[in-house]
Amino acid sequence: MKTQELPKSGFAGLKAHFKDDFIAGFSVSLIALPLCLGIAIASGFPPLAGIITAIVGGLFASRIAGTFVTISGPAAGLIVISLGAATTMGGAGVENGFAGYEHALGAIVIAGLIMVAFGLLKVGKVGDFFPTAAVHGMLAAIGCIIIIKQFFPAIGVPSPKGEILEVASEIPNVIGSASIYALTISLVALAILIIHPMLKIKMIKMIPAPMWVLIATIPLAAAIGTQNLNMVKMPHNLFGSEGFKLPSFEKIATSAFWIAVTGFALVSAIETMLSAKAVDSLDPYKRTSNLDKDMISMGAGSSLAAAIGGLPMISEIVRSSANVNNGAKTTWSNFFHGLFLLVYLLIGVAVIEMIPIAALAAMLVFTGFRLASPKEFKHMFKIGLIELEIFLVTLFAVLATDLILGILIGILFKYMLIIFKGAKLNELFTSKGEQVAHENDVTLKLSGVQIFSNYLYLKKKMNLALKEKNTIILDFKNVTFIDHTVMEHLEDYARQQKQKSKDVFMLNLDTLNPVSSHPLSARDKNLKNVVKDIKIPVRTINLLNFAQIHQYKYSTKTNLVNAWQFYNVSIRKQILSIENLIEFNENSTRYIFADITTLTGSGITEEIETVSGIKIKLNRELPKFYLFPAQLIDKIKTNLGDDSVQFTENPMFNSKYIVKSDKMETETKAFLNPEVLDYLCSDEVFIASNGVEIFISQKSKVHEVHQIESLINYAKKFTNLLQK
Repeated sequence: MKTQELPKSGFAGLKAHFKDDFIAGFSVSLIALPLCLGIAIASGFPPLAGIITAIVGGLFASRIAGTFVTISGPAAGLIVISLGAATTMGGAGVENGFAGYEHALGAIVIAGLIMVAFGLLKVGKVGDFFPTAAVHGMLAAIGCIIIIKQFFPAIGVPSPKGEILEVASEIPNVIGSASIYALTISLVALAILIIHPMLKIKMIKMIPAPMWVLIATIPLAAAIGTQNLNMVKMPHNLFGSEGFKLPSFEKIATSAFWIAVTGFALVSAIETMLSAKAVDSLDPYKRTSNLDKDMISMGAGSSLAAAIGGLPMISEIVRSSANVNNGAKTTWSNFFHGLFLLVYLLIGVAVIEMIPIAALAAMLVFTGFRLASPKEFKHMFKIGLIELEIFLVTLFAVLATDLILGILIGILFKYMLIIFKGAKLNELFTSKGEQVAHENDVTLKLSGVQIFSNYLYLKKKMNLALKEKNTIILDFKNVTFIDHTVMEHLEDYARQQKQKSKDVFMLNLDTLNPVSSHPLSARDKNLKNVVKDIKIPVRTINLLNFAQIHQYKYSTKTNLVNAWQFYNVSIRKQILSIENLIEFNENSTRYIFADITTLTGSGITEEIETVSGIKIKLNRELPKFYLFPAQLIDKIKTNLGDDSVQFTENPMFNSKYIVKSDKMETETKAFLNPEVLDYLCSDEVFIASNGVEIFISQKSKVHEVHQIESLINYAKKFTNLLQK
């Protein structure tokens, strides 16, 4: 269901959405606290530095942000830059007396101002330039570096110095020296982080995994004996010698200083843009971030944080994803997250100092693994061999050199492959094509290659065309090659324009051969070995037989994705495919069963899932609403007085489900009659109405044949009760 009214902003939003944002901010602060500490320590900065950045990000940057539900603060992706800066300008970590810390702060201040300049110059659109595979390769390399660096504190041994590959070669030599105490803490932490997502117990799911790590490892450390472990050290006087620090610009004339500035500015800008765009895809209200404004807020926030001793700041995707999942509506959730962290800092130092560093190191090893997991390699391979090659070249180039040079090598390698495909030099930055205007639409007859570095040119032409018309047709008849990055961008662009009641259609795309079975793989007209998936899945055969037995219509797939826009199907998700459709009519009602595959998040938060459900077309007007089984946090919000529809005459239903309506509370209560409410209490289902049709799914899973029959029968009885 598309919500028609957007959440309010400013102080009106604070008043209107206080409960949602307050609870979301509190939930995120529980995740942020251990991660901020761990990121700071891993960066060679004092633990306080990470908390400073999150507080400044919440209290200050959120007030000028160009995003809506992102959380700003320190990020694991910047550990490599921070650690390198501190190391080259004097020394990183407590073992070196944080000698390079204040000089690194100076570099962060200037890098933040450069990011502000980026925003003022409106370079946010450059976020569409970088090839997807190279960015994923850079992030995977960062993940590998984090794993290697944090392996040593995780097992309680000193970290060796040197280049990352040299440090990695030391791992076999130190395993025999591992501290059994630190190793125990790390293994417990990793077990919690791995098992937590698999558990279905509501009380356990309510508390984020990083907080469970602290709940388990703090008493475990006390039992082991804190004298046997490295523990977090916090200042007891924030304005004393170990508290807030001012930046130093003594190294401003050195190359190390400006290398650090360049790294901070470019990597922070890239990650901020990527994170903001990824969180936009999670936003239930499909709002589009102002990347230039967000660049200004993150740059100003970084400079302000560094001015008092903090790490660099970005819009952080993992915490932002948790923020959305906890019901955040506006930037005030970011503000509350920062406010809670300030409270923890002021009154909870004694508790923070009970945290073993091994637990924080284990969390970062887990984060690094998610960045560089085998799933990332498999994902790139599925998209196509070209993408995998660029991904691997970038990954190894970053490990062998540094982040900036590594991603540059990845981009140059992609250019080499594209030129090998036949691209002309004058096509690399210019999207060729002829524009033809009609009465109701505009056609762009594209030609040559359409690649990551000429997409900005193409996007500019599409924007100009859609200023005049509401429909644009992209004709690919004369195109020879489209890369994966452009396919992704066009998919996202079409989704954004749909929100503005404009349409983007693609014509003659089937004249180009996909390089893999992935729906957004590159397309190559000259490809000889056309990829064809001729294997028929067993599920398809079983469903076809089921449909034939019952004389239902069966089809393998539909491209009518917009006909499946329901709250629990498309909210915070991108529909990738609608498959295995079973259709039939009964008593003037249309039923359509389908398997729906959706994409949630991006990068390390990316999840692809398939669920089964049934769509019902009734011969009557419907109110817009959705209902879902209540979790504890939903009940808390209801008790605080949120906007849920209350069915006080049926206490059992009222306690089991949360019902939301699109300003149609009276109509929804009349529609869900008492018999329907009683029937819904007999099972656990998700139901949504988009005003035209109703969608029902059970327990978010793919149904086997016998379960499909059960779901159909459930839908039929539900429909009969509605008719009463």
